[in-house]
Amino acid sequence: ITFLFNANEKNKNQKNVDKILAVLLKNNFQRNDCLISVGGGITGDVSGFASSIYKRGINFVNIPTTLLAQVDSSIGGKTGINTSFGKNLIGSFYQPKLVISDIDFLKTLPKREIICGYAEIFKHSLIFEKKFFSFLDKNANEILNLKSPFIEKSIVKSCEIKKKIVELDEKEKSLRKILNFGHTFGHAIESYFLEHKHKKRLLHGEAISIGMILEAYISTQVCGFHFDKALDIKKTFNKYFPKVMFKSKEKHSIISLLSHDKKNDRGKINFVLLEDISKPVIDIN
Repeated sequence: ITFLFNANEKNKNQKNVDKILAVLLKNNFQRNDCLISVGGGITGDVSGFASSIYKRGINFVNIPTTLLAQVDSSIGGKTGINTSFGKNLIGSFYQPKLVISDIDFLKTLPKREIICGYAEIFKHSLIFEKKFFSFLDKNANEILNLKSPFIEKSIVKSCEIKKKIVELDEKEKSLRKILNFGHTFGHAIESYFLEHKHKKRLLHGEAISIGMILEAYISTQVCGFHFDKALDIKKTFNKYFPKVMFKSKEKHSIISLLSHDKKNDRGKINFVLLEDISKPVIDIN
């Protein structure tokens, strides 16, 4: 079964779930049958969510075809759909039976999509391992050009980091929260661009990269993160990502969207910040 999803239209995700469920019902899928997702993160999230709620759960196999999906959304069992109120506010935890990542898919992607995947790989190094951070800093060009063995090593290491975190905290009660570094501002920025239908689309990885820059600078004020390290993070992203300028009105709208973030606690905006590279701090309000 093939479904074509437009990741640019966030309010259609519920319709995509309905489309999948209609096919499952029409073909009388049983609980021991399997839904296989082949596509990027949106496809995997929507398919995984449909699998989790159909007859309270059927088998699900995820074959991610983008770098972002291979290193992030396909690992960990989070599924969800976007709404007009923000990203992934409706979802479930549902682990796939199998994840298959093939780097040949990556050769079909535009460079911009590869760079977005690199943002999440870079995030994993910032929150978990200095040695991996140094490897990425040294070999960024080789990774972005899909050179072996650099791209394979980056994907495997990134998945290993997320796997370790998820195994210790599957439902995001404590440790897994560190994976949200850059995502508080990042999700608000991404939601703003989708909601206002900007002529220039901002991809998930691009929004998260801006979020990491902003939250790194907040870290210097709140957690004592060294300013030069925050500047290095900004330089890394500025080197590969398009620069985005926000007008004063846009800034206020983005900040207002922070109040809808699913990570918020008791009405307070919740951040993951850095004391140092590989030393994140969770639940900063």
